[in-house]
Amino acid sequence: MVRAEFKDRFRQTASDPLTQWDYGQELRVAGIPDLKDAEIHFSCKGKREALIVDADLERGELVARIPDELLVEGEEIQAYVYVVDENSGKTIYTVIIPVKRRKKPEDYSAPAHHDRLKDIIDKLNKKADNLKCEDGYLQLLSDTLPIGDRIRLVQSGGREIELKNDGTAICWRYTDSNEWTELVKLNDLKGKDGETPEFEIREGHLFAIYNE
Repeated sequence: MVRAEFKDRFRQTASDPLTQWDYGQELRVAGIPDLKDAEIHFSCKGKREALIVDADLERGELVARIPDELLVEGEEIQAYVYVVDENSGKTIYTVIIPVKRRKKPEDYSAPAHHDRLKDIIDKLNKKADNLKCEDGYLQLLSDTLPIGDRIRLVQSGGREIELKNDGTAICWRYTDSNEWTELVKLNDLKGKDGETPEFEIREGHLFAIYNE
């Protein structure tokens, strides 16, 4: 675990360095007032791509798991605290996490390798039975539990979004647009018994209806 606390500066170095080939590490960020929700975008120094991690708020601190694959690189990790509202998204703070290089251990195996079969089985057992749209994000649910990553519905100038069931898939569009985009096929949405429910859109909410 590494921690960064902000006071007057917007760029801060984490309290302790990590070591190459570590895994299961988390970043805690303190000292950001009035923050309710945020993402942390992680990337290695010199890399353009960033991995997005939703941060939890625990006792006034943002907490996010550091992607294990970044600690394989042995490069300094940059973490960007990113907030989104209805009209925009921006980085408000940056955390630098030093990483000490070392030789790869002969018996090293990342947790993803250990848990790959379990992850596959879990994904096969989980079938979505509902959708939730909240604060500009869309999330697949299985018995109220989230499945996969949230989808950010980008809204420009406060544009509203509506959903519809076209008989084959759940689709969405901006209310001022005529173009519908397929979100998820109905056959991919199944309940615990594997049954595909009927779906209705009521006042912007998606309801799954099972025949008893």
